[in-house]
Amino acid sequence: MIRAGKGTAGARWRARAPIALIVACCVAVVGIAVGGASKPLPGLDVVATGHWIYNSVLGKAFHIDGAGKRADAEVSVPGAGADSQVVQGPTQGYILSPGKKTVEFGKSTLSVEGSHPAPAPERPVTLEVRGGPYAVYREAGTVSRFGDRAVTVKAGGPLGTPVATPDGRLWLHRLDTGLLCELAPGSERLSCPFVVPQGHKGSLTVVGDTAMFVDTTDDTARTVAVTGLGDPVKLGVEVPETAVAASNDVEGRVAILDPQGARLHLVDAAPQKTPPVTVGLPPGDYAGVAASRTAVAVVDRTRKTVRTFDRDGRERDKKPIPGEGGKPPVRGQDSRVYVDGVDGAHVLVVEHDGAVNEVPVTGAPDPAQDPKPVAPPPQNPPDTRGPVTQPQPPPAPTGKPDRPVAPQPTKKPPPVAASPPGAPRSVTATPGNASATVRWNAAAANGAAVTGYRVTWSGGERTVGGGARTASITGLTNGASYVFTVAAINRAGTGPGASSAPVTPAVPKPPSAPGNVAAQPQGNGGALITWTPATANGSPITGYRIYWCPDSEGPNQPHDPPDCGEATVAASARQYVADFLLVGTELRFYVEAMSAAGNGPAGDDPTIPKGRPDIEVTQRNGMVRLVARTITESSNWNATLRVVVSGPGWSEEFSIKLTGQHNTGTDLVRYPGAKGDRVTVTLYPNSYDPIAKTITWK
Repeated sequence: MIRAGKGTAGARWRARAPIALIVACCVAVVGIAVGGASKPLPGLDVVATGHWIYNSVLGKAFHIDGAGKRADAEVSVPGAGADSQVVQGPTQGYILSPGKKTVEFGKSTLSVEGSHPAPAPERPVTLEVRGGPYAVYREAGTVSRFGDRAVTVKAGGPLGTPVATPDGRLWLHRLDTGLLCELAPGSERLSCPFVVPQGHKGSLTVVGDTAMFVDTTDDTARTVAVTGLGDPVKLGVEVPETAVAASNDVEGRVAILDPQGARLHLVDAAPQKTPPVTVGLPPGDYAGVAASRTAVAVVDRTRKTVRTFDRDGRERDKKPIPGEGGKPPVRGQDSRVYVDGVDGAHVLVVEHDGAVNEVPVTGAPDPAQDPKPVAPPPQNPPDTRGPVTQPQPPPAPTGKPDRPVAPQPTKKPPPVAASPPGAPRSVTATPGNASATVRWNAAAANGAAVTGYRVTWSGGERTVGGGARTASITGLTNGASYVFTVAAINRAGTGPGASSAPVTPAVPKPPSAPGNVAAQPQGNGGALITWTPATANGSPITGYRIYWCPDSEGPNQPHDPPDCGEATVAASARQYVADFLLVGTELRFYVEAMSAAGNGPAGDDPTIPKGRPDIEVTQRNGMVRLVARTITESSNWNATLRVVVSGPGWSEEFSIKLTGQHNTGTDLVRYPGAKGDRVTVTLYPNSYDPIAKTITWK
């Protein structure tokens, strides 16, 4: 068993005495009800319910009641960035600002109670689970647990997407070594008892109470538990190595998103499985996949929509994401899925059955800061009417029934008069070639629907419909500075305007070179290449091109394996892992940004990949299956190698041919022995010692 990562005691947050909850009930707090009656503060409940979101425009964190579909409490935390996120424990909440600090607030006091430096300059993956909450900084390989048993643990390398089982056990996948590690509730050390087959990629998920590793290299799934790694079970579908699994199942099925192929697979994880279901998706940029109890949600950034499906692939709902789009979906501890708007002004709540509801996050004025005058109670005036007349008894009945009295209609309160709209939020402008694109978020209607938005600038104006959130402005002068002001219109008039920062249109140029390009050996015959973003220079970056060659050949040689190679990745990527490289030779890796204006200059860095040949041996249908994966160096490139398979009183010798870009070979040999025999396969690579692996015949 491999152990790594001693916890850092200095990362602990202070513990709270139970009396704090009593005191919290006696102090004034800032709690609001949006769109309904107020209710007790959620912090008084020790169960982590609902979802918290940070609104960067208002500088506040809001609690979203998923069941009530409303924001019901807020806490003021100015200064956190637009990319901040909130994770909650039973009594505390934590606002995580990438590269800045973690701010802690009380869910009962609704006030800031402390802060702590962020352990890494990246947006972490958060998990609200028993024993947590957790923040996992994947690129830095760091795990932070908050609460009374807070700890920061170093994993020693980059991590895949983490998952947690219902018992609070956190499972992690080391991407560079293939180790599967677990952090038990309350533990301060990682335990890494298992390793996936060398060179295999995949992601973790949880089915029921059990963690599973979805292997996207050989299209299998294995159970992962403290007792051992289970046997591989075929998925029944082919998935690329870029596919990702949702962190939990959908009624026994694993949801696997293939973003490149624009497909969603729903795979039965049981050994006696039902056929998988594949759902075709429109091509686009998919932010992630998450599952509630009986539905799975997919975020399409290209179309700014959320789509949900049940376990059989039937679409349950489809809703647009307001504003500038949504962040990756997250599963709350209430088993609902939440999709936060980019600026925190909206949340889409995915119910257990897949229905999607929008919750606006707008806040409300604080009554304590804007008290309304209250009329004093009426006083009894002096009596000037003279003697008081005593009440008379009612007249005797005449024998005729009284005529029924018609009920008086109840007077309805007069309608609230409409007023001009509020100012639009988050007004931005992006310059183009003699043009600019202006974007904004919705203004408050103030009693009458917004019918239009007026965009003005020096030298012109344009009015668009009330549902518009963007306007394309053309005919501008390159090199001149422009400020764009947006005002909302309704039947009561035009509201106040909000302005963008100054922008200067210009003829687009290719992007700059990416910064801090670095390459380092990784795994067996691989390399990890990292970089920081390039500057767009007027045209959005559409992706990054990575290519490599030996230093002696230069960057412009034909990219043929094993000497050279190339790949392209999305504009959001900041790293790439190159596999099956030329081992033992210094390679120089180049990274350049791409846009409609052309490719920019490349940043570069050299490294020397390391590794050695390897084989994988399994039993299949009474036969020995051998997969030879040799490293790519000249003596073994597309070579024919000798193989010997032996068992008690038996052996067979043959040759295996290595082919393809990955320089691999596969063969099957029938074994005539009996159950319990030890079968050994030996590969004789060129320039290396023989490699032998033994299996027990079943």
